[in-house]
Amino acid sequence: MKHILSSVVITLAISSVAIGQYKKGSVEDQLIQLDKAWTFAELKGDKKAAAALIAEDYVGTTQRGEIENKAQYLASVVPNADMVKSDEYRITVYGNTAIMTHRATVEGVRNIQFRSTHVWMKRNGKWQIVAHHGSRIAPPDEESPDEAETNN
Repeated sequence: MKHILSSVVITLAISSVAIGQYKKGSVEDQLIQLDKAWTFAELKGDKKAAAALIAEDYVGTTQRGEIENKAQYLASVVPNADMVKSDEYRITVYGNTAIMTHRATVEGVRNIQFRSTHVWMKRNGKWQIVAHHGSRIAPPDEESPDEAETNN
C-alpha cells in the first residue's frame, strides 16, 4: 500500500509541471486539480472520491468504445499499481461548462498513452464531469486502420 501511495504522489508531482500554462487559482487550474484528484481516486480505488467528481447523468466512452453511465464507471474503479502522468492540458471555459483535453501516460501494469476529453459542468457551485471520452494513442510502430487502407 505504501508503494502505491508513493507512486501516486510522485506521479502527481511530475504532472504538476503541466499545470504551469494556466494561472494559479484560475478556473482552468482548479479543473486540472480536480482532474488530478479524479486520477488519484481511480488509482486508489476510492469509489466515494471518484463519485463526487462524476455527475449523476455522466456518460463516458471508454478506450474500447463502450458507453458507460455513472454506476458502470464506478463498478470499474479498483485500486491498481499504475502511475499516471498527465500533460498537454487544453481547457476552454464557456460559462458553467468547460471542455478539457489532455494526454496521459500510464506506466506500471498497463504501459499505454491515451488522450481524454472531459466535459465539466458547474452545478450548485461544484464542478463535475458530465461526459468523458478516452482514446488510446497507438505506439509509433502500430499502423492505424486509416493508414492501412491508404497504404494498400
